[in-house]
Amino acid sequence: MSYNALAPIYDRIMCHVEYEEWIVLIDKIVKKYINKDTISIFEIGGGTGVLGEHLKGLGYAYTGSDLSLYMSREAGKKSIPYFCADARLLPVRRQFDVVLFLYDGINYLQTIQEYKKVFSEVSECLNRGGIFLFDITTEYNSMEHFYDFLDFEEFSDCSVVRHSYYDELTSLQHNDFTIFSFDPKTKKYDKFTDKHIQKVFPAQHIEEAIPVKTFETVGIWDEFRMKKYSSRSERIHFCLKRK
Repeated sequence: MSYNALAPIYDRIMCHVEYEEWIVLIDKIVKKYINKDTISIFEIGGGTGVLGEHLKGLGYAYTGSDLSLYMSREAGKKSIPYFCADARLLPVRRQFDVVLFLYDGINYLQTIQEYKKVFSEVSECLNRGGIFLFDITTEYNSMEHFYDFLDFEEFSDCSVVRHSYYDELTSLQHNDFTIFSFDPKTKKYDKFTDKHIQKVFPAQHIEEAIPVKTFETVGIWDEFRMKKYSSRSERIHFCLKRK
């Protein structure tokens, strides 16, 4: 999960992502639960900083991070405060009003114990009354769309093959990327691979791991609708408030 081959072309591959939906959701939550003029936001797993760039442009005091050094370098090109960090061991010594971990980045955690570790780390960098918003992808989503899915994209300087497949026995979602990148010096294509594995836990298991002494569960919602999730939810948002 290094993203070394994907990072330079990530924004092009993910140009279909509706970041506006997250911006609207974040704005609704902030207006409802945080009464401040200037809102500080810290994003975990922020990728190449696309969402962060939007949030900064809207006036939020944004700081971002990602586990991948390659993704963090791409984000740094967007002139936003950004650094490389592991959600399980955050090197953060200040507190924020909002912490984000979106686009199912938290699904990269492989055990419930790792979720508990992240909850502990996030609690240390959240103001009291602050919000932790994260989302998960679900087994329903994997079974419906990515059980055995093959996608191909071609650009002027590279081609990308994505094979997604879901292992029901282990609840692991695999996303394997094969990238053929044109080298103008050799006039040939170089082949790179990037393999990603996400663990798909039931929402109930994650809910049970939330430390009730530290967080109040504001809501566990279907998609972006701020309504209770169902067995057919493809994405579930957790909104927690720091006590």
